[in-house]
Amino acid sequence: MPKFLYRFLAGFFMGVAEITPGISGATIAGIFNVYRGFIAFLNSINPIKLNLGIKTFFKEIDINFITPLLVGMSISIYLSAFAIDYLMNSYLFFFKLFLSLVMVVAVIKNCFFDQSFKESTGYLLTFATGIFIATIISLSIIQLDFNNSFLLLISGLLAFTAFLLPGISGSLVMVILGVYESIIVSIKDLDFYSLIPFILGIGLSFLIVPKQILNQIKQNEIQTKVFFSGLIFGSVPAVWVHLN
Repeated sequence: MPKFLYRFLAGFFMGVAEITPGISGATIAGIFNVYRGFIAFLNSINPIKLNLGIKTFFKEIDINFITPLLVGMSISIYLSAFAIDYLMNSYLFFFKLFLSLVMVVAVIKNCFFDQSFKESTGYLLTFATGIFIATIISLSIIQLDFNNSFLLLISGLLAFTAFLLPGISGSLVMVILGVYESIIVSIKDLDFYSLIPFILGIGLSFLIVPKQILNQIKQNEIQTKVFFSGLIFGSVPAVWVHLN
C-alpha cells in the first residue's frame, strides 16, 4: 500500500476513534504505528524554535508524514460529526447504551489487559478517586459551566491531552465536562467562531503536553491509566445525564 494512502487511512481512523467517546485515537495511532511520528510532529510545533530560523523550524517537520495523517483526521472528524449528530437525534437511547458499553470495555482494557490485574489493584485508591471526581461532575453535584469561553478553553486543553494518551479518549473527556454535544454540532455546522476557545485550548495542549507532561506521565503510566479508568467508569452517568 502506498505510504500516503496508509497514513491517510491511519489519520481517518484516528479521527473516527477520537470523536467516539471511549475509543482512543492514540491507541489507533499505535496500531497503525504512527504514534511516535505524530508525537514527534507535535514536539516540533514550538514557536520558540522559530528563533532558530524558519528553514530550521520547517526542516524538523516531516511534511510527507503529517500531511496525509492530518487530512485523514480532518475529513473523518467532520463526517463522523454528522453520523453522531444523527444517532443522538434519532437513536439517542441506543447511542447512550453503546457509549456506556464502550466505556466499560475501555475500563476493562485499561485495568486488565494493558497490564496485569495485580499491578492495577495497587492503585485502588487512585481508581476510587477517579470515580469520585467523575461522579461528582456527572451528577452535577458541582456545576461547572464549560460552555463559557474560559472553561471551554480548559476543556479543549484537557480533551487534547487525553487524546495524546493511548487508552484514553479525548471525546470522553468532553462528555465528562458536558461539552460533547455542543462541540459535535459546532463541527457539523462548521461554526468556527464557537469553536475558537476550544481550539485555543487544543493549541495550549500542543505547546505544553507532548514533551513535558507526557514525559512525566510515562514515569508512572499504570497509575495514570488506572486514574483515567476511574474517571471513565465514574462518568458513565454523564452519558445519561448530559446527552439529551
